[in-house]
Amino acid sequence: MTSCTLYFFHLIVIIALILLLETPPPYGDAQLVQDHVGSPSLHFVAIGDWGAPLTSPHQRAGQQAVADGVASWLEKLAHTNVGDKIDPFILSLGDNFYPSGVRDVREMDERFDQTFEKVYSHDVFDNVPWYVVAGNKDYEDGGNVTAQMNFIGSSRWNFPDYFHRVVRQVRVPIDAGGTITVEIIMIDTTILSGKLSDDDETLAERGFKWIEHQLQRSDADYLVVVGHFPARLVHGLEELFGAYNVSASVAGHNHCQRHYRKYGVDHFISGAGMELDCLGDVIDNENSTGGFVSFQVRDKNMMVRFHDQSGIPLRLVEISPRFERAGLTGREFSTERRA
Repeated sequence: MTSCTLYFFHLIVIIALILLLETPPPYGDAQLVQDHVGSPSLHFVAIGDWGAPLTSPHQRAGQQAVADGVASWLEKLAHTNVGDKIDPFILSLGDNFYPSGVRDVREMDERFDQTFEKVYSHDVFDNVPWYVVAGNKDYEDGGNVTAQMNFIGSSRWNFPDYFHRVVRQVRVPIDAGGTITVEIIMIDTTILSGKLSDDDETLAERGFKWIEHQLQRSDADYLVVVGHFPARLVHGLEELFGAYNVSASVAGHNHCQRHYRKYGVDHFISGAGMELDCLGDVIDNENSTGGFVSFQVRDKNMMVRFHDQSGIPLRLVEISPRFERAGLTGREFSTERRA
């Protein structure tokens, strides 16, 4: 083998190794949604456990009340941000259909019409995208989550994979950096809990690898992870989020509204999309029957508000950009996370 041939052989090997190391783990083809928002702030809402069963008038009324409250909040934002394009979106925290998931696309068509289209029908919801994860109920009694992912009956419904990402950017003054990036990692906590597996490598292990890959590569100013089960119910998630300086974890499952901090990460639980049914330290008022969480991202902070079913704010939590919490500049933070 000549020296020239040997050189090119070594070069090919090096390139192959680099590509292998850079290739993301399974779920790496999950959709990336990226928008440049022409506004000095970004607004989105999280709703959990909202898919009321058709046989329960009480829960359906509760879901409608929360839908009315979210619409009221979005209308208020539109009125107070006249001249700015706020482009809000909604995060669905799972348990999209009760008492169990849809079994096929045909059933999805029927339930979607009754449980989604006829409930979130306010004008303010027009063209507002929903980014979706599955909950444990979506798997129960023959529930087929792929039927939800394959649904094409509405442009609002965005559910490309079990694990996927949403990236948005906010315009800020040039002296503040030009743009603020928000990255949202959407995860399937039912898979992570180990309830499903395949022959070679468990789906949970694949899911954890995908999540860590996304967290490791992110240099977003705000990094939010969205799933159904609260992180404390999935072994290793709280520690993983803390290790990568996640800004916030958002979950449902418990039909409550709660906030706690662990390993420097703010955890928000809001599974009250159709009812508020829990005891203990909860965020509510004497008239609360449900609720949701809203987010406002600006150059200085991310403001997270708990709301009751009418849209009335109950509690405010402020979160600083990740690089400020880490004591680094934006450039240093990006470099350190990629090291």
